[in-house]
Amino acid sequence: MRKIELIDPWPGDITVAASSSLLAGAIALHFDQIAVVCTSPLRFMQSQSGTFIAVPGVDCMASLGYRLTLTTREDADLMLPSALSRKVIAPESWILSADPIIGAAAPVLLLTAMEQQSHATWAVKMRFLGESYTLAWRPELDGSVEFAPSGHRHAIDRIAVNSPAEAFGWLHPAYQHPFVLDENCWRSAHASDWPWPLRKALQSHHQPGKFYRDTMRRALIARFRQTPRLRQRLLALRYPVQVKDVPDGLIEEIAQAVQRETD
Repeated sequence: MRKIELIDPWPGDITVAASSSLLAGAIALHFDQIAVVCTSPLRFMQSQSGTFIAVPGVDCMASLGYRLTLTTREDADLMLPSALSRKVIAPESWILSADPIIGAAAPVLLLTAMEQQSHATWAVKMRFLGESYTLAWRPELDGSVEFAPSGHRHAIDRIAVNSPAEAFGWLHPAYQHPFVLDENCWRSAHASDWPWPLRKALQSHHQPGKFYRDTMRRALIARFRQTPRLRQRLLALRYPVQVKDVPDGLIEEIAQAVQRETD
């Protein structure tokens, strides 16, 4: 393997320790002649179905959850979402970096197989010289594709968002994705971007907390209604959510309201 490319990666530092996961909306593994491109349907596609593969000994087709495409290295960019943040990692600085058998050489792929996961999906297991790694679908982690040592899964127990730049940052009111509400175009749902009459009303309202919550609810619902891909990600949330500048419980309330509209 010559290169690992992460598209829309999980925010934060990408370590060089082989004990950690790589998480991203899309991951491309570049080998000598081909590239394996894995793309999250939750992040980038209207259809929520992933690639189905026939597995020996299994009666039905196995779903990977994500979309998997084999292509030439030269054409890999054509298969990846554009205009998003990217990180490129040298495999020898991450995968098996501590293995004396590998040293500074590029990891050599020996074997691939299928491995059943939770969420009724399967994963691609890659056996390199010295260790195995897995490409798995993590819908509960904002629809990420995970590349990690076999047996390792990145884990969280709650979602805490303090800024739009963090994981799940699209839940933050200041996340800039325009929407229309009350015949006005809002740059974001943050109070600083509210139309002037609403900001003025908030300052003088006899129940500012209730007015703020009601307005924030209307703004966020409008944003999710008008943005199908964000709506898909909202409905995939599986952990308790705490977002700065959003009243407690409001995200869950909005998700329930949006879910009722789609049922």
